[in-house]
Amino acid sequence: MALRAALLAASLMCAVQPGTVALACGDGEAPTSCDDPSPNGFASWMLGRVGRALQADPAKALTEFTAGTNGFRTADTYVFCVGPDGVMSAHPNPILKGHDVRDLHDKTGNHFIQTMLETAKPGQIAVIHYLFPKPGSTTEEPKTTYYTRAGDQMCAVGVYDTDASAPAAATPDGRVAQLRQKLDGVIPSQAREDWIAFLEALNAQGDAKAAAIAQARHDVQAAAAALDTAGSRSAGAE
Repeated sequence: MALRAALLAASLMCAVQPGTVALACGDGEAPTSCDDPSPNGFASWMLGRVGRALQADPAKALTEFTAGTNGFRTADTYVFCVGPDGVMSAHPNPILKGHDVRDLHDKTGNHFIQTMLETAKPGQIAVIHYLFPKPGSTTEEPKTTYYTRAGDQMCAVGVYDTDASAPAAATPDGRVAQLRQKLDGVIPSQAREDWIAFLEALNAQGDAKAAAIAQARHDVQAAAAALDTAGSRSAGAE
């Protein structure tokens, strides 16, 4: 109960903190229309990436899931993982990260984390429904979460039901997301490996662009600070 209360109290605090760069679907921070609620769409694609990342480098993968980098987050959809000890090993909310969450439940009494830990199986994607606040909100909303077991981790990605039922955003990102989802269903099996590699290459390209923008912003801020300092010194000398 205390953990749930702390989570709700901290949600608004998280909303005003500087956000990390979040990339998905190959082009910048994706709109909620990028979130395909079907197990064979966005969720299964993302969980496939999660499994491969954990297999390659578990520590790096869990860090990326928490930060939402390398394409592991869209607007309101993120990856989270819980270890065999019930401790949240990856989550964007610091109130949950690093804490035992087996007792976490929604206002209906649904202990969804414990259920997920007990039923997650490797190579299978299961579905669970519960109430949970969006990032930056304290209002619990219906959420559908897809989860699996990857190594010793239970990892999941969820879609808020309000987002899944909302019309697709008429934006370039939304159009890209719609096309990707459509192609996901028609790509021949023999080309699927190349298709996934292509999507991951787009994510990597987006990461590089975001890093360049962040560096440019940092350089501009440093230059502005240097000019302010120089101006103050000149005024003092006069």
